[in-house]
Amino acid sequence: MRVLRIDSWDGTPGGGQTYVRTVTRGLAARGIEQRFVQIVDRVPDDEVPGSRHVVLPSEGASRAVRDVSDTPPVAAALREELDSFRPDLIHLHHFDAAFTTLARVLRDARRPIVFTAHDAELICPISTLVLPNGRICEGGVRYRCLFTGCHVGLGGPYNLWQSTVFASMLQPAVRAFLAPSRATMDYLHAHRFRPAVHLPSFIEVPDAVRANPPEWPSGPFTVGFLGRLEATKGVDHLLDAIAGLVPLIPEIRLTIAGDGPLRPALESEARRLGLADRTSFRGWLSGAEKEEWFAGVHVLAFPSSVYENFGLVALEAHVRGRPVVGTDIGGIPEIVEDGVTGRIVPIRRPTVLAAALREVFEHPERGRRWAAEGRRRVITRYVPERHLERLLRVYDAVVADRPLSSSTEA
Repeated sequence: MRVLRIDSWDGTPGGGQTYVRTVTRGLAARGIEQRFVQIVDRVPDDEVPGSRHVVLPSEGASRAVRDVSDTPPVAAALREELDSFRPDLIHLHHFDAAFTTLARVLRDARRPIVFTAHDAELICPISTLVLPNGRICEGGVRYRCLFTGCHVGLGGPYNLWQSTVFASMLQPAVRAFLAPSRATMDYLHAHRFRPAVHLPSFIEVPDAVRANPPEWPSGPFTVGFLGRLEATKGVDHLLDAIAGLVPLIPEIRLTIAGDGPLRPALESEARRLGLADRTSFRGWLSGAEKEEWFAGVHVLAFPSSVYENFGLVALEAHVRGRPVVGTDIGGIPEIVEDGVTGRIVPIRRPTVLAAALREVFEHPERGRRWAAEGRRRVITRYVPERHLERLLRVYDAVVADRPLSSSTEA
């Protein structure tokens, strides 16, 4: 089987890009013949040997013009790969950079396509699925998106064109829409992106962590946050929750691992709330530093205020023996089972978030029990080997032209 994998992405690399590169390596180790083309605005640091890049500028209006019109470098690279490699199927990850050119070339290629929905872009132009009043949106990229008060703005026509191009040029060739969460699968199915197949993601567990999770911390009660520092992640609500807990838990600490455009504003807010001396901003951590960070955390807060497609950081915490308090949106409740591996709270409700964190402090044995169950689930369910086996079953069905039932497990 020959697989042409394409990642069409511009912006800050995130979990989706890590996933794509990890799966590419995993399939190569299994002997799957593949090519990997990345249409990006920067070459990733974590590179896959043998992959091909088409690097495009991302600044200003030129990006919009490029995406909605012909981009010769992208067309030439894709056609060269199609002609020389002659893939049995195409696996498309994201639909962003130079999407109009990408769609035209793949439409003309007449090859079956598997599409992974790494975010909610197919069903929400800004991938949040939350209306300004805090209600969860029913989804669907339509003209009404311009009048809901969502921050679609001048990007509305761009998003509508993107949706139209996908539906007319690519969707007829897509034989499977892969969804990391059941929530995404249900959205895809409801909006006629079918067959929608649930294929949960995974994490790679370091050998030392697999053998022995870090012990329960003995120091001051510490809440951790891990992720990009941007408005969608709800760190502002977490700061409010911590401020409300200080009178009840005077020794409480907050440690934030990650970085992003909101960091200066969050540091300022921590000072305003009187949390500067108990809040640490650690930046991005990896390797031994990351393991040391987890060893000092009692509970991970996952307070996202908009749609999370999967929730990788919850798996990272669980496998290290830490309970998670997460919000009730997207795929988070599928990983964090309320009262079993942590707590699920409503989005944008700092007082409820604070109460759930306080529960872990007041009942540490409960927190440890949740953490143990979360770890067991990660090691048995969310490992690369299981994911790759299920992905290959989808590939086999697509290449053999066997129908896949919609809204199903891979």
